[in-house]
Amino acid sequence: MQRTLGTALAGLVLGGVGVPLAMAAFAPLGFLVFAALAALAAARRGSRAFGGGVLVAFGLWWVVFVRGAVERCDLLNRQPAGSCSIYGTDEQLTLAGCTAVVGAMVVAVSLREERARP
Repeated sequence: MQRTLGTALAGLVLGGVGVPLAMAAFAPLGFLVFAALAALAAARRGSRAFGGGVLVAFGLWWVVFVRGAVERCDLLNRQPAGSCSIYGTDEQLTLAGCTAVVGAMVVAVSLREERARP
């Protein structure tokens, strides 16, 4: 059980560092590339907990990015003659939350499988 939790924590840490770096390197495409890497890690049985940790970090960073965009838009609207509007934030936050929940479920499945093994 500790091995699975350690692997999930390693994925969470890597995701915590890797998502902002991927986004800084190649903005919107960074989400797709990082999601594909996390999905590949989650698909393999041995690294499922790692992929789950990465997905949790990915979902949490997504929330941070959406919140930052809303704050920047609000700041721009306070400027004279400023005009900014953002659409789809509720949907974005829902998707980000679902991504984090799926990651947590993947880690839970890994823990369950490890406990079931003799």
